[in-house]
Amino acid sequence: MRIVRFRSEGRVGFGVENADGDVVDTGAADLREIIESDLADPAVRRRLLAGPVVHPDRLLAPVAQRCQIIYTGGNYRDHLAEVSHLITPAEPVFYPGLWSAVTGPGDPIVIPEPGSKTDYEVELAIVIGRTARRLTAAEAWSHVFGFTVVNDVSARDVMEREQLQIMLCKSPDTFCPIGPRIVTRDELGDIGGRRVTTHVNGELRQDARTDDMVVAIPELLEFLTRTVTLFPGDLVTTGTPGGVGAFRTPPTFLRPGDTVTVAVEGVGELTNPLVAGW
Repeated sequence: MRIVRFRSEGRVGFGVENADGDVVDTGAADLREIIESDLADPAVRRRLLAGPVVHPDRLLAPVAQRCQIIYTGGNYRDHLAEVSHLITPAEPVFYPGLWSAVTGPGDPIVIPEPGSKTDYEVELAIVIGRTARRLTAAEAWSHVFGFTVVNDVSARDVMEREQLQIMLCKSPDTFCPIGPRIVTRDELGDIGGRRVTTHVNGELRQDARTDDMVVAIPELLEFLTRTVTLFPGDLVTTGTPGGVGAFRTPPTFLRPGDTVTVAVEGVGELTNPLVAGW
């Protein structure tokens, strides 16, 4: 299934894109209601697709209310190569994102102040389907509900000023665009070999395949859940490939008036404009 969160006539809801591309209102108020239903049951799927067709005023970030957002750092080989002069991680690296940073398709990314070195990072994100604690790699896929796209926008000037200031680098307001949809694991099938890209004003900046991950998704979840419990609706990103603006020659950062599109093959394209916040 392909699940979206929408606003229509002042109401926020969750819908399913049907075979015609229309959005069918499921009646669910929160993503967890859909996750916790038995989508393997044909009767449940028919019920979800039996609602009225809606014409959304806009799509919103397709996330569960107040979900945990966990980013993975340094998990693509070409990105590790471009940052090798700064870091060489010995194990998977994770950091949390703030709920206040979440924004949706088409929403502006707000550059906080003049001179900000605002950067893009396309990431495939996992949506957790079952409470996960101390998973083995063999168990991990059974706890994945689906996938979406995240732009892990980063304020590089913050970490230049103070390398440990990760939260203020990664979680300013609007710095976590998510969407446009969640594609369930059974619909997407094999996640291997999917193309992952970023375009800025139509120019290709990042271009990789999910096979280029250093640590695959099952092993990421195994490592993370040794000490962190994940709940239905939580998001875990899987890292960004090389080509981020900070490590281009010369460095190239996002500016007001730019448009950035991050995409994962089979999941979707997420486009946001950049605006000045001053």
